[in-house]
Formats: sequence, structure tokens, C-alpha cells
Amino acid sequence: MAYEHRLHILILLQDGERTAGELAAAVPADHTAVAHHLRCLLDARLVRRQRRGRNVFYALPDEATRDLITEVLRHAAG
Repeated sequence: MAYEHRLHILILLQDGERTAGELAAAVPADHTAVAHHLRCLLDARLVRRQRRGRNVFYALPDEATRDLITEVLRHAAG
């Protein structure tokens, strides 16, 4: 979460699942950089992915992860 783009991805996923393309369009970084950040978040188990047909959807894995993001944002604002 230390990288701003990774945190941005996590914040976007708080609103629900998104495709890699949707995340890449919303994050101000190159598509390959977004893919790299998604891989790091997957490895850290901060996001999950699910393939449906041709699309791969990313989402937060559970409520505990959502709470963690909320606390990080609260701490940063505080």
C-alpha cells in the first residue's frame, strides 16, 4: 500500500469489483504499471481476481481488507 497507485487501486475496489481495463483507465499510470501493481496486490492477498469469460475482475477479498484500507486512509488524514 506504500505506493500511491496501489492505494488508488484499493480505494477504487472499495466501491466494488472492476476489470483491469477499468482500473488502468482510472489510475494515472501506464497499463503495464497497473498490471504490475495488481500482481503485487494479488501476491500480498490484498485483492482477488476472478475470470468470467474473457474478462478478469478484481475485487477486495473480504471485509477485513476493506476495514484496513479505511483505517490507513483515516490515519493518513489524521
